[in-house]
Amino acid sequence: MVPKGRAGQLEQNYQSLLDLCDALEAIADSLPHPDARLCLATADALEALVEDTHKLEEAVLFPILVASRRPELDRTMARLRREHLSDSDTVGEVSEALQSFVAGHSTLSPDAVGYLLRSFFGSMRRHVHGEIELLRLFLPDAEGKSIN
Repeated sequence: MVPKGRAGQLEQNYQSLLDLCDALEAIADSLPHPDARLCLATADALEALVEDTHKLEEAVLFPILVASRRPELDRTMARLRREHLSDSDTVGEVSEALQSFVAGHSTLSPDAVGYLLRSFFGSMRRHVHGEIELLRLFLPDAEGKSIN
C-alpha cells in the first residue's frame, strides 16, 4: 500500500524512475538504431524527475533519518547527498547524449552511449531500491507499525 501525501508521491516518483531505467535499458539494447521517440521522451522526462525526486527525498526521507538520532544514519544521509550530486551531473549528460544521438550529432560512439546509459540506470536502480528500503524501515505499514 502506498502511503498518502509526500511519501506516497516519493514512492510514485521511484516507480517512475524505475520505469525510465527500463526505457534506458531498452534504448541501450537497441543501439545503434534506437527508437528516436523513446529516446527523446526519456531524455525530456529524466532531468525533471530526478530533480523532483531528490527534492522529495530531502523533504521526506532526510528528516526521518535525522529524527532517528542514529549516527550511522547521518553517514547514510551524507552518502545520499553525494549520490544526489553525482546523479544530477550524470542525468544531464545522459539526456544530452540521447538528444545528440537522435539528432545525428553525437560525439560518442553507440558503444559509448550504451555504456553511459547502462552505468546511469544501474546506479539509479541501486539508489532507488536502497531508499525504498530506508522508507519502509521507518514509515508505518498498513497496521500503523514501523520498524524503528
